[in-house]
Amino acid sequence: MSNEGTPPDEGGEEKNIFAKELVPPPSIWLRKGTWLALVFISMVGVFIWLQGGENRALDAMSPSQREALFSDTRDEFRLLCLADGGASRWPKKCANHAAFLVRFSECDDTCRREVEPFLPHPTR
Repeated sequence: MSNEGTPPDEGGEEKNIFAKELVPPPSIWLRKGTWLALVFISMVGVFIWLQGGENRALDAMSPSQREALFSDTRDEFRLLCLADGGASRWPKKCANHAAFLVRFSECDDTCRREVEPFLPHPTR
């Protein structure tokens, strides 16, 4: 009894046990689509992270620095935007100051009432 090779299958052909059935590689479009999806998700994540950068910077400040920045910004806002009765010559600058001031926890109800007319309102 010699054991040469593998026994033949039903078709009478011998199979090589060392031969590997190769799975066809995924299509090039599937690979490109996967990479594009990963890049897109990464870009969205970075965009969202960058949007909160100003808040993170404010939160990282010491209380005295934060109070000083709030006071200076509020004084500048009052001088530029409220001194002439609300008819500002710098509407974009006043809108930016107003949006920045409402990010502070120090901006109480009085502060919010002052800046509210200058905040951008969503339109359709």
